[in-house]
Amino acid sequence: MNILRHDLARNRRTFLVWTASIAILSVGLLSMYSSVAGSATGIEQYAEAFPETLRRAFGLDRLRLSDILGYFGTEVHIMIILFGSMFAILLSSGLLSREENEKTVEFLLARPVTRYRVVTGKLGTYVTYVLLFSVVVWVASYATILIVHEGDFDRRGFWNLALMTTLVLLTFANLGFLGSVFVTRNRTVYSGALGFVLVMYALQVAADVSERLRFLKYVTPMKWASAADILTAGIPGVYLVIMLVVNAAALAATYYAYARKDILL
Repeated sequence: MNILRHDLARNRRTFLVWTASIAILSVGLLSMYSSVAGSATGIEQYAEAFPETLRRAFGLDRLRLSDILGYFGTEVHIMIILFGSMFAILLSSGLLSREENEKTVEFLLARPVTRYRVVTGKLGTYVTYVLLFSVVVWVASYATILIVHEGDFDRRGFWNLALMTTLVLLTFANLGFLGSVFVTRNRTVYSGALGFVLVMYALQVAADVSERLRFLKYVTPMKWASAADILTAGIPGVYLVIMLVVNAAALAATYYAYARKDILL
C-alpha cells in the first residue's frame, strides 16, 4: 500500500479549495492596486495620524502603500501567511489523528509497514501540498504584479519573502504534525491548531508594538516572515537558524513519539 499516494488522493480536494481560494484572494487584492495607488498619498497621510504602535503592527512605519511591494506587504501578504498557516497546520495535524479517530489505524498498522514508514508517508503528503500551495499562490501573485504595476520593483525582496513564508508554513505544518501524535480527536486537533496559529499571530503583533515584548520575535513563526522586515532589510540569518532547529526538533520528536506510542485499536 502506498501511503503517500493514498493520502495525496484523499486530501486533494482540501488542497485545491484552499489553494484556489487564497490565490484568487491574492490576485483580487493586487488587482485593486491601481485604484489604491492613485489615492495612496492621501491614505499614507491619514495613516501617519495613527498611533505609532498601530503603524508598527501593520508595517506602515516602514512600508508605503504607493509602492507595489509595500502594498503587497501590508494588504496581501498577511492573508497569505495567516490563511496559509491555517491550511498547513490543519492538513498536517489531521493526517495521523484522522487514522485513529476513524479507526482506520488498525488496518494501516496491520499491513507490512513500519511506523516510521507511516510517519514518512504522512510527512511527504503535507510537504508536497504545502510546497504546491506556495508555488501556485506566489507565482499567481508575481504574475499579477507584473500586470498591474508598470515599472521595476525589488524582485529579490519579493522572492525572499516567498521563501521565508513557505518555510513558516512548513514550520506550522511540522508543529501541527507533532501535536497530532498526542491529540487524536479531530475536533480537538483542529480547534487547537487554529487557536495556535491565531496565538502566534497575536504574539507577532505584540512583538512589533511593544519594546518590552520584543523578545517574542524569536518565539512566533509569524515574525520570521515579517514583510516589513524582509522587504526592507532582507532575510535575518537568526530566523533561518531558529527555523532549522525548530523543524528538526519537531520532526525528530514526531518520529520518536509515534514509534513508542500506545495506539488504541
